[in-house]
Formats: sequence, structure tokens, C-alpha cells
Amino acid sequence: MYFENLLDALFGEREILHVLECSICGFDEIYYVDSTTKKQIGRACCGCQFVQKFEF
Repeated sequence: MYFENLLDALFGEREILHVLECSICGFDEIYYVDSTTKKQIGRACCGCQFVQKFEF
């Protein structure tokens, strides 16, 4: 639950763009797009608690 709250705070409304295998932990690394603009906003892996917000 904490991880989802972190994603809500950092990314806000989002949609999944695609899912890859995380190179660190092997779990799912998810890439997100903004739900209104459809621009890539970041990626996250709940397996290793990694979150990256893209600033363009």
C-alpha cells in the first residue's frame, strides 16, 4: 500500500505504458504515462522499491 501511495504522490493520475523485467530484482518494472497528455512520466519497480520520475 505504501508503494502505491508513493506513486500517487509522485506521478498522480497515470496509465501503464509497458512492463519489463527489472534488471535489479527480476520483478516487473512498469513504465507510466500521464493519463491526460499520454507523455511518459516515469518508471517504477515495487520489487526493489525503485522509482524514477522523468523530467523532460
